[in-house]
Amino acid sequence: MQDYMLDFAEYVRELLPEELAEPFIALARPAVRLSQAEEGETVVGRLGGLPRLPEGVPWPSPGADMQFLAELDCAALAGYESGLDLPAEGSLLFFAHWECTSAHVILLPAGVERVPDREVPVSGDAWVYPEVPLAGETVATWPTRGHDELVGLGDDFWHRIVGDGEVFETLLHDFAEADRALAHQIGGYSDALHSPIEAEGARAAGLTWKDPGFAAEAAQWVNLLQLDEDNEMIFGDGAILTFGIRRDRLAARDFSQVLPHVQGH
Repeated sequence: MQDYMLDFAEYVRELLPEELAEPFIALARPAVRLSQAEEGETVVGRLGGLPRLPEGVPWPSPGADMQFLAELDCAALAGYESGLDLPAEGSLLFFAHWECTSAHVILLPAGVERVPDREVPVSGDAWVYPEVPLAGETVATWPTRGHDELVGLGDDFWHRIVGDGEVFETLLHDFAEADRALAHQIGGYSDALHSPIEAEGARAAGLTWKDPGFAAEAAQWVNLLQLDEDNEMIFGDGAILTFGIRRDRLAARDFSQVLPHVQGH
């Protein structure tokens, strides 16, 4: 078992009988948790600042100028387990409309010459956020309530009473929040306040949960990047923005159909 899984697995085994603990642990997926880089830490990306696009690459503005939100350094991330087939080099730049109804992701090859002082579009609709370097850490993630992966564990799985009358769902939530201030994350299960990105991807493909192909289509979607409200970025009422992508498009390095999805309280 990978080191990042040990604490999670041990905690679940303390709370649940083996017949429930082991199937649940087996569902865990790795993700890269992102946080502000401290001195000496490896920088794997950044929030905000200017995108520093190459000459000839326009600032995305389909209908209205998009906000530049984040950049990921693919080469630096290669040293972490995300569960995703990310490019081995280059940079991924993430843009979204201020209402997060549309998004744009640009893959820049390694070594491409970029303009460091590229200004925001003249319309002024795009806000520039402070630039914050990000460090990464591989962590375990698990499906949230209502996820298709949990069907086999039964309807009362989350409500199981453990310990001194505590509910399993509450204890697991507290465990996740114990050492995490913000939900910036690459890969893994997204923080589904209402609906996981996999299900939203299937709905975007025109399917409903009643359709026979819904689960199969949902399984094709992954969390490319999840951003919490941070660094002056506001997505809603305590909301999280997730950039979803199909596995086949990610493998083909086709970022033209990334799905932005916002969930708030």
